[in-house]
Amino acid sequence: MLVPWVWVWPGLAPDPVFFHAHELIFGMAAAALGGYLLTALPSWTAPRTTSRTGHRTGLSALALLVLAWGLGRGAMIVGAQGPIVLFGASLFPLGIAEAVSANPGRFLGLAALVLPPVLRAGAWQKLPLAIAPLVLAIADLAWLAGRGTGASDQTSGLALVLGFALMISMVGGRALPAFVNSRLAASGVRVLPHHGPGLLACGLILLALVLVVAGGPPAMSGGALLAAGALQSGRFVAWRARGLTAHKDLLLLYIAWAWLALGLQLTGFAMLTPQVLSVATALHALSIGAMGSMILAISARAFMARAPGMLRASAFHLTALALIGLAAVLRLVFPYVDVAGYAGLQWSAASWSLGWALYLVPLLRNLARPSPYPVLSADRSPDLTRP
Repeated sequence: MLVPWVWVWPGLAPDPVFFHAHELIFGMAAAALGGYLLTALPSWTAPRTTSRTGHRTGLSALALLVLAWGLGRGAMIVGAQGPIVLFGASLFPLGIAEAVSANPGRFLGLAALVLPPVLRAGAWQKLPLAIAPLVLAIADLAWLAGRGTGASDQTSGLALVLGFALMISMVGGRALPAFVNSRLAASGVRVLPHHGPGLLACGLILLALVLVVAGGPPAMSGGALLAAGALQSGRFVAWRARGLTAHKDLLLLYIAWAWLALGLQLTGFAMLTPQVLSVATALHALSIGAMGSMILAISARAFMARAPGMLRASAFHLTALALIGLAAVLRLVFPYVDVAGYAGLQWSAASWSLGWALYLVPLLRNLARPSPYPVLSADRSPDLTRP
């Protein structure tokens, strides 16, 4: 929520450029990835098994992880690269992804929690996501090693955002049609996942990512991203369902997917025509628009109001998503806009922060309630919850 304010409050962070990019990716997006992996892990490995001992152990570990995450974020703000970070690591040596600041080794903790159960269960389709924390650890080390050179920072930021766009394509490409079919089964609506175009789009995003890291021709990367965006746009059109606006939980996901498709195309266009649109500007359609919207759309499902077979998004969820979308739009146009004496960047920061503040309202109201099961989708049995 506070990441963009380094541009509004001078001196909030010692190195605002690095802080802004690093914390959006390794502070926020990586934390969301860790939450998703730990939430989805039981359904990947043993969907109907649990124990109260394991539940208590999980809560204790989670409390330590949240504390470590907070210490890591504080270290980034004050620029303390030593004692605070090391103390956070000592609290939970196998820390989770969101605790990364100057200590990328904490990503190994998430891998240690997720990867062995996935391998034991033979959930090979989930392996790319299970090894993502290892990739992030390497990426953070590489970024920290090249810190201070503008070209390195821009390349690292672009590659990491593309990496998260790839993960959104993998997770969202399976989750969205599955949620649609589950939600609308009673009305006879069914959409096809279109895995073929989805796999091709993921391959093109991966190709663009590799070319960026390897210093390949921007025209090739841009063309790959334009094609990937077109494929994801085609899936978006194919997934349209009758009465979609009546199902707000699905509408959140559709809007997030639209940002993914648009962000891929804008970033590709910017790589082809940097004189028209800079890559640094276009990239925010993916970082703010796609990443922000998809994090909200999926995580909000864990605490939406429930009825048998359905989830009900609240006005807080819808307004929050609209404000995050507005923040993305304002960030895209801010070099050309000045409203009431304030740059679009400041309005974007305010819209982003207000959106996440509204998101917190229903979340805080539901924290004391038992965790629903399934966590991210409606159960057909009204009273099934996890202990």
